[in-house]
Amino acid sequence: MGLEKFDDAIAEYLETKCKHTREALKLANLSDSDIEKYCADIEKEILGFVKCNEPYAQLLMDLEHIFSKTFNMYSLTEIAKKKNPDNPSYVIQSWLRDINTLQFLYLWEKDNNQYFIEEAAKELIEKTKQPSFTMTAKLWIKNTRATGIRSKQGHGGGTLARQEIAIDFITWTFPEKRYELSKLIVTKIMQLKD
Repeated sequence: MGLEKFDDAIAEYLETKCKHTREALKLANLSDSDIEKYCADIEKEILGFVKCNEPYAQLLMDLEHIFSKTFNMYSLTEIAKKKNPDNPSYVIQSWLRDINTLQFLYLWEKDNNQYFIEEAAKELIEKTKQPSFTMTAKLWIKNTRATGIRSKQGHGGGTLARQEIAIDFITWTFPEKRYELSKLIVTKIMQLKD
């Protein structure tokens, strides 16, 4: 699913933009062919912008439907259900076993949480090198006073996370999302070089 649901809005925006551009350019006494060429260039630029930003927009739309207004967080459990409907907690635990994930969480907490216990986080990161060690969201939260992730068992429970963490989780879980995000970054870098 791409940005097709926004096609009408994009078309309406283009029509309005070209209408205002035509009115402004008529005042500059440009020929009709110059005005139409200018409008065609605007349309090409806007559609190019939409296309290169589609992966980012798609990622935000993926996150939009799993947002919990109650906690102002995104449901990792709902993301994980798309990968493994029968055992989403296994997907989350697998992500938490990845040392890069814990280092990412460490950086997020250090940047956003004044009560974060860095030493406890470093100890947990070190423990992940032991094959028998199992990391859970609850363990991470309890030992480090983490606020970027929230975990609740029972009815209405699940694992929730702040936006940056949810994006990391979704790109870890779905390689195609990671690839699209990488393509978007490359596109942005190339635009900066132009």
